[in-house]
Amino acid sequence: MNSSPKTSSSIAEPKSESNADTLSFQPSPANTIGVELELQIIDRETGDLAPGAVRILKACADESLDNVTAELMQSMIEVKTDICANTTAARDELLPVLRRVRNIASSMGFELALGGTHPFHRTSNSVVFPAERYDRIEDRLAWLTSQRVVLGLHVHVGVPSGDLAVGIISMLVQYLPHLLSLSASSPFWQGIDTGLASCRTALYRMLPHAGVPRYFRNWKDFRTYCRVMRDCKAIESPKDIYWDIRPRPSMGTIEFRICDMPATLATTWSLVTLTRCLVIATQRLLEERPHLKRGDMRRHWIAIENKWLATRYGLAADYIRTPGGKRRPLAHDLSDLIERLLPIARETGDHPFLLSLLPVDKIETGADRQRRLYRETGEWKSLTDDMTRRFTEELKESA
Repeated sequence: MNSSPKTSSSIAEPKSESNADTLSFQPSPANTIGVELELQIIDRETGDLAPGAVRILKACADESLDNVTAELMQSMIEVKTDICANTTAARDELLPVLRRVRNIASSMGFELALGGTHPFHRTSNSVVFPAERYDRIEDRLAWLTSQRVVLGLHVHVGVPSGDLAVGIISMLVQYLPHLLSLSASSPFWQGIDTGLASCRTALYRMLPHAGVPRYFRNWKDFRTYCRVMRDCKAIESPKDIYWDIRPRPSMGTIEFRICDMPATLATTWSLVTLTRCLVIATQRLLEERPHLKRGDMRRHWIAIENKWLATRYGLAADYIRTPGGKRRPLAHDLSDLIERLLPIARETGDHPFLLSLLPVDKIETGADRQRRLYRETGEWKSLTDDMTRRFTEELKESA
């Protein structure tokens, strides 16, 4: 893994949160969303990851594409929305930007692709993006930094209070496997079939303060936890907590980080809708039955095993439904969940994104598709060619 010299300040770099107000929850409009897509930069000739972020971001800055920013590695970029009312609005904001960024990358000999990992890239060839925050991460994580060549879909959903955010998170840890299994698109790592549906999830678990969130009874508990971690110099702000789902106090949101970057934009819009509907349904439940905000610690215990099952088997996993160990196929539980959430999606016109997931047992995830293609071709580059081609075709079809 290599580091790069500092680059121009005109490029959109990650911003650190100041310590002054990071534990004060800043309410945001309920049920609004923000979406962040992490994209791979692929060398068109070799199919390998390419350290093209500095050049691409400089060109984006020249075209005033402010919502295209750096990621940890120079072979990645992030494209994000502003605050959006629903999935349709987020999609309509993202697509024109994605087309422009893809055209910029193409003019430089690069292609862009979706997916949680690159199938054969060697992490020793990765280059860290030149930014102060990433320098600190590299200094702290050492070798682990090189293993963060992983990409995810992050979805923010606005909530009106910190207590409600903690309560919703406590209720929703049980659905992390549903989101993960749909997004799973990282079966290969450095040219090896890991046997996992999402090796990105397993790799991320190595980081400090990662994984299923801690159990908190209320916002006061969460603030206390963050203060202790900050006083111990374990974190600088809540942004340094890499849980699968976490509060973002400065944004007034719950941030879902569990998902691999899905293999298609179509799956992305479906996952954004599913995530938003889960928050809306849970908020309504907690408003009717506020005593449930304290949650059930057993959900967190079971969530760890359920997350592992989804990491390993994807949609083919079993799902543990009760502390007594009762199981059912995860795909069946997901199908029932979608049916329950459809009325909420219809309220804002986003229901087509959920309907596209049915029937769940017919879905070919990104992990499934990559394995199938490799069995058929035996060629690693056939996978990245397919990844870049699908992304380009989706952008053209949606124009």
